[in-house]
Amino acid sequence: MFTGYGNCYRLDALELADEHVQNRQHWTYKTIQHFKETLADPDFPCLFGRKAVTARTCHIIFARAGQLAEDIAHGLTDYIRTIEPIPLKQRIGNPLLVFLETATDSTLRQQQALAWRVLGELHARDPQPWPQEVPQDPHDSQWSFCFAGMPLFINMSFPGHQAMRSRNLGRHIAFVINPRESFDEVASASTESGQRIRARIRERVRVYNDGVVPDALGFFGQDGNFEWQQYQLQEPGSLNPARCPFQARATPDTLIEN
Repeated sequence: MFTGYGNCYRLDALELADEHVQNRQHWTYKTIQHFKETLADPDFPCLFGRKAVTARTCHIIFARAGQLAEDIAHGLTDYIRTIEPIPLKQRIGNPLLVFLETATDSTLRQQQALAWRVLGELHARDPQPWPQEVPQDPHDSQWSFCFAGMPLFINMSFPGHQAMRSRNLGRHIAFVINPRESFDEVASASTESGQRIRARIRERVRVYNDGVVPDALGFFGQDGNFEWQQYQLQEPGSLNPARCPFQARATPDTLIEN
């Protein structure tokens, strides 16, 4: 039995862990092997992700079925504690991959609904209050998901994606998580270099997805750009919510205002 659920491993350490190496038929081992093979493809769009896998500096959490939110909360707390001392420009080389043990016969719509539910359950386990400077309403252009006081960007990848190949990392749901500020530090809409990086990656997305480019991709903070729409991308058969499925829990202040 794999006992590493809820632990945050750096990839190089995970590859040396006896428990991981000796469980080559386990879903966790197969998932990591497939993930590394996927990002080894020179056409995979995310250049930062490919570099992190090559350098073995990405971090990994496995979450077991039935305890998805609990395992993610435990590992994410450790990840944030580890990443906080790292300078912003270096954090982009330390993304977090969260792999969820999920049924392999579910539809894309079901997978996406589960991902949003888990995100809500994760929020309910947040050990710290929501940062005051970050809006709690996902329909505010300044919103991003927060945990342990840190704003995050979450790329939700699903095995049910077919047209959106760049958001399919294998047989299980995956969350690719980066600290919001470090993501903007290297690819900001306010700098020419940031605009060039994003344009290059989006062109790579178009090629990798055989011409399919998501409409939702935008720049953080721009009017009309909502981060939650970039967490979960759409294609035929996907969940198509009119409003963000995530809702922040009420705080004493919001209860008084309401």
